[in-house]
Amino acid sequence: MPVQTTKTSNIYFPDGALVSIMASGEASYTDVGAIEQGVTCTLNWDESQFECGNAGKLNKRIRNMTMAGSFNLINLEPASINRLGGGLFSITTTAASPTTDIPNQIIAANWNDNTKYELVMYTSSSDSTKLRTTSKPTLTSVTLDAGGTPETLTEIGAGAAGDYMIVADGNSYSGWSIIFNSAGMSTGTPKTKAITIDYGSNTPVAKTTVHAGSSGATLAAYAMKITHTDDNSLTRELELYSVDANSGGFAFNFKGANEDGVEMMPVTFTAKIDSSRTDGQQLFAWSIDNGAE
Repeated sequence: MPVQTTKTSNIYFPDGALVSIMASGEASYTDVGAIEQGVTCTLNWDESQFECGNAGKLNKRIRNMTMAGSFNLINLEPASINRLGGGLFSITTTAASPTTDIPNQIIAANWNDNTKYELVMYTSSSDSTKLRTTSKPTLTSVTLDAGGTPETLTEIGAGAAGDYMIVADGNSYSGWSIIFNSAGMSTGTPKTKAITIDYGSNTPVAKTTVHAGSSGATLAAYAMKITHTDDNSLTRELELYSVDANSGGFAFNFKGANEDGVEMMPVTFTAKIDSSRTDGQQLFAWSIDNGAE
């Protein structure tokens, strides 16, 4: 049989996607982590059509456009579950004893300015359990390998110059990242040198608890991005502007020892119109970089 079409430039093979959330009041998206299989988002609307007595059926009219979506979350991080709840949940933490055993962290040479580098805190040099802290980590020193005597870097203060800044970061396991500014460093070509972070006494989180339950609550809509990035850093992306959690949309499961796979939380949600946006562009944006695979 002959080939019926040669138009195949927008065929995509399954390769997974990144799901990220920007909760109400947040300024940036946070990765929710690993999910099982894929993500589904289906466009829905209510429709009506009037039939005249003498002119047949008029054009179909639609309203209440929404997108219904779901995925199975397997990275069961409480902070991500909280974001997906849109105000349904609250989180409390229980502190552990302060520790001074956190080993030094090395930021390898060829780092960049204005880039977040995750602060990774381990329990000790012999225990690779990662730690979280609710408050900004205490650092004894941050030094640049200057080839001899290390250059001590200074933290950027309120309205003051400096060499680094510690910022809250939902994409970091510890909850914190560090950003560097090479402009004030005296060592020549500082970006070609490694940086050592020496941690002081810090109080890690021992337990995180997610709570829910009240006689009534108002959900705060969040934004969601579903992004696939190919080997050439080109993306295909679906952005949902105003998303609510669904009733029945969170399943807290504990698998049996006779079951395969990992524990997961099926999540369902509905994106609705954001009327503050331009008419005709209020529900979602689906974008494809030219040449994306």
